[in-house]
Amino acid sequence: MDKIRKRIQRMGKILRILCKVAKIIMIVSCCVAAAFMIGALFHESFIDYSKRLFYDEGILDVISSLNIFQDMNIRYLILISGGIHILVRLITIFYLNVFEKMFLYMAEGGQPFTTEIAKKIRYLSFAMILFVFYNPLIGISFVFLGLLFSYLFEYGAYLQNKADETNRIQEEMIISFAEITENKSEQTGQHVRRVAEYSKLLAKEMGFSEEEVEKVRLASTMHDIGKLLIPAEILEKPARLTDEEFAEIKKHSGYGGKLLKSVEGDVMILARTIALDHHERIDGNGYPDGKTGEKISREGKIVAVADVYDALTSKRSYKDAWEEDRAYEEIVKGSGTQFDSEVVEAFQRIYPQINEVRKRFADEGSSL
Repeated sequence: MDKIRKRIQRMGKILRILCKVAKIIMIVSCCVAAAFMIGALFHESFIDYSKRLFYDEGILDVISSLNIFQDMNIRYLILISGGIHILVRLITIFYLNVFEKMFLYMAEGGQPFTTEIAKKIRYLSFAMILFVFYNPLIGISFVFLGLLFSYLFEYGAYLQNKADETNRIQEEMIISFAEITENKSEQTGQHVRRVAEYSKLLAKEMGFSEEEVEKVRLASTMHDIGKLLIPAEILEKPARLTDEEFAEIKKHSGYGGKLLKSVEGDVMILARTIALDHHERIDGNGYPDGKTGEKISREGKIVAVADVYDALTSKRSYKDAWEEDRAYEEIVKGSGTQFDSEVVEAFQRIYPQINEVRKRFADEGSSL
């Protein structure tokens, strides 16, 4: 999906450049036409050039054939035909502006199809009737093509609105699942929210796009969804876990992958990846699959750091919260073994922001 999006963005950039070039050509053409029109009014030598210029466009023949213009001075005929010539190109420039805006949205990864652009194209399509002066068939064809484009854009906007609605519902489902997971273990407090905010900051620092950052934030809220299948007496045990109990806890990553196995939608699929990868280690000593290095998703690596840092700095029934300096050093110490070094470097760069989030979403009754 990311590769397709990047290709679309690249194509949007190329098409936008082509629109800019076409606009420059149209503007130069208008300036040339205006110069010949003004020259024809004051200099005899410009009349022949102007006639050839506008005759090639077919406009002068159409005007000359109309009875009301038969006795008109050739200079004024050239002025009218040149005016139509310029007006047609101005309309073309307006069209290019609309398409340039659309391609800009594509280049930035946004939504190019909007009702606003659809309306502009529809209004401009009626103005294309001026091409009838060149060729009636071409003029009428351009009008219908413009209308067709406007309806296609309107339909694209409709589909995008439906997709946005689906994404909204998906986001509400994710938040609901996260709240259910959090509420099952009363000890976690605002753990889910803090991990999501840490992950968002880390993804942004690592160069993820705005859209990708938001997906990481949402998907990371479901990193512990597999705990829904862990017995409550283990999750809420007010003491250190036995080896058997800890082995059961470790299954929550795999359980999360199974719960989200058949989900659809980019965010939900990413949530499954994070659920499976956030306890993997770079050195291969993590779980559930013992993945190493590049086999672990970047998003999983990000949430791994966010999750452990929050676990260390949070109070549990079986331990006190670590001091922030000690937790920071533990994350740095794990670089290249437990954690991805790129993520740890990002963590170090933005640690003041991470710490601010920790304080802002502190659990009730915690001491900072």
